Amino acid sequence: MKRFRTSRTALPLLAALLLLLSACGAEPSQPEGGADVQQPPQAEEPAGDAPETLAELCGADYQTYLTDTITMQMGNRMDKDPEVVYFPIAEGAPLTDYAAIDETTEFQVNADGNLVILFPEGTVTDASHGAQSFIVPLP
Repeated sequence: MKRFRTSRTALPLLAALLLLLSACGAEPSQPEGGADVQQPPQAEEPAGDAPETLAELCGADYQTYLTDTITMQMGNRMDKDPEVVYFPIAEGAPLTDYAAIDETTEFQVNADGNLVILFPEGTVTDASHGAQSFIVPLP
């Protein structure tokens, strides 16, 4: 009957691996003498789970500001690319006839601190042009 050498070397290796893995999850020990070590301050969690609102970010008159800014961007985009037709511009109608600019408006804040207002496809232009986003600097 043959004996495998791997079982003799594998067992200590496995034990060392388990010891190493268990040490990775352990709490750091205090230095000798029991002196407390000052930990660097942790980044605070944002207060509450609710995201900021457009009114908080842009002020009480946020609807007018966003509507004017987005409408201007739509006109500029149509000048650059006539194939993309934005309904409010083409029909001379207010943006709010096509998309709500209120507490239900989907938005994000990008890495530069600007708002990104998001409209689902087919809301402000033909669905074939996909979802539309508009970057709006905070006032």
